[in-house]
Amino acid sequence: MPKISSADFLEMSHPVATMKWQLPVVPKTTGGRGSLFGGAGLAAGIVALEQATEKPIVWATGQYLSITQQPVTLDIEVLLPARGRNVTQGRAVGHLGKQEVITVLGACGQRPNVAEGNWYKMPNASKPEDCDELGRHDDGDTIHKHVDIRIARGMFGFSGAGEPSGDNQSLLWARMPEVEHDAGALAIIADYMPSALGNALGKIMSCTSLDNTIRIANHAPSEWILCDNQIEHVGDGFGYGRVNMWSESGILLATASQSLIVRQPDW
Repeated sequence: MPKISSADFLEMSHPVATMKWQLPVVPKTTGGRGSLFGGAGLAAGIVALEQATEKPIVWATGQYLSITQQPVTLDIEVLLPARGRNVTQGRAVGHLGKQEVITVLGACGQRPNVAEGNWYKMPNASKPEDCDELGRHDDGDTIHKHVDIRIARGMFGFSGAGEPSGDNQSLLWARMPEVEHDAGALAIIADYMPSALGNALGKIMSCTSLDNTIRIANHAPSEWILCDNQIEHVGDGFGYGRVNMWSESGILLATASQSLIVRQPDW
């Protein structure tokens, strides 16, 4: 079966000849508690910016201002204050009525390739089929039903599946079987990085994202994405982490990072 784009997965609508989009916040774009999954919000901003500029995203960062519970429709307006020959910079602002709930800043474009370099190395990891599948409770048609996760190293810190690695690094294989791994899909997958928080601390933890940034390195097809998650710091109720995302053939696809509000589980 042909795979769909992240725009089709998100079911975004776009009135013709406008700079406005709509994102339905429905179960499949939410996390386990019925609120918009942060990566889906960032993906929606990426889709809107790419369609508005007719250029591929280079980087995007989302600032989460309010929790959005389904079922609602998020209105997204794109503003492009800097239009260049090769690169256009802009923002996608998501509203519910007059309330701003998410702002995505980004740059889209392509430039001549005048130099190449990659100084990160793909970590060693067992093949996806040899890794434990992340089991989940039946929480309805949330976004988690559309993302397959395999634990290659460490503990999935939201559920306790796997074994703590004893350091700040976890490795997850992830894929969206129905969806092309375009920039929007990578943004969704990157939002599993905070699961490394519990692994680093050696116990189940919760968190809320303050921001989410992704930088696209390469566009290469890959059935599975290896997520090299690393927690950089935890203290004073906040945490910082990052993820490098690799194709199965060892191509760096993207890097992403987040700032987190660190919480003890409330159950």
